[in-house]
Amino acid sequence: MANLALLTALGDASASIFSDKLNHASLIDGALLAKAPLQRYPHGNLALLERQLARCTTPVKLIVTDAVFSMDGDLADLPALLALAERFDAWLIVDDAHGFGVLGARGRGSLSHFNLCSERLIYMGTLGKAAGLGGAFVAAHPSIIDWLLQTARPYIYTTAAPPAVAHALSASLRLIGGEEGEQRRTHLQQLITQLRAQLATLIEAYPTLGWHLCDSATAIQPLIIGDNAAALALAAALDAQGLWVPAIRPPTVPTGTARLRITLSAAHSAADVQQLLDGLTRAARDLTGALA
Repeated sequence: MANLALLTALGDASASIFSDKLNHASLIDGALLAKAPLQRYPHGNLALLERQLARCTTPVKLIVTDAVFSMDGDLADLPALLALAERFDAWLIVDDAHGFGVLGARGRGSLSHFNLCSERLIYMGTLGKAAGLGGAFVAAHPSIIDWLLQTARPYIYTTAAPPAVAHALSASLRLIGGEEGEQRRTHLQQLITQLRAQLATLIEAYPTLGWHLCDSATAIQPLIIGDNAAALALAAALDAQGLWVPAIRPPTVPTGTARLRITLSAAHSAADVQQLLDGLTRAARDLTGALA
């Protein structure tokens, strides 16, 4: 809803929207509902985005991106995107759903991770992931915030968040920014390292399966299977072992890139990750035997 509010309020007839093709559905829907013309660029293709911006003649330009892409787990090149925004007098809208609370100093998010600060940044953070609650927030230049307060229909014409949510958020922010939050982020990074190292070994041991990892350093660690039926079968095999890892298929992801979307959290243990790795190893061994 925050993304719908942002893009429909800012994307009026005087604006143009430039959106990464792998942006979250809420950003895509917000851009489609806005009155501004929409141009999408291939994932991470900033050379094409630069050409699109150079041709644009509208007074308002909105570059829209996930910070951490929800299906690949990779990070947007926010420094380069901000440089383009500054060069072409554009705003950079950043959806940091998977970065807020996890990345950056004291969990302050992807902008902190890249040490970015600019009046051209419009930052959306969700409270439904690391903060453990619901809702979202937008941080931006006061002129942007004033405009949203007056024109963002999903914000204006809805019931306010309950006071209990605000109180719980205060507790979440203290935890995220404190020593326990730092310990949880360190633990999460150890789990990511453990998973990626052993998955790489597993993939090398069973090359005929064609599995591969996305280039992700975040908590989202997709294991690309390729074929839809194969991804579903692998998810079912893990489910039979008490491991729930969803199989993601087109149209959510591009054709031929069906995957298991492994999502780690600080609530997982090293033993949990090892259980998953053991389950994947058994499945790989069984599948290789069936193909032989």
